[in-house]
Amino acid sequence: MAARRFQTGLDTLLTTHARWLRGKRVGLLAHPASVTRDLVPALDALVAVGVRPVLLYGPEHGYGGGA
Repeated sequence: MAARRFQTGLDTLLTTHARWLRGKRVGLLAHPASVTRDLVPALDALVAVGVRPVLLYGPEHGYGGGA
């Protein structure tokens, strides 16, 4: 039996549903641990597929964790 690769919701969005958001202005609710299975930060991964995050929301200490 072949091993199946784990896929997060972010990975699914990027591989299957990115066309829904491509070219649109969106807000991203995330924190520093919001990464793809390959450890690419959510913001970078979205920009790479053509999504335009214009607002970043982060719980407690802000998106980058520095506040």
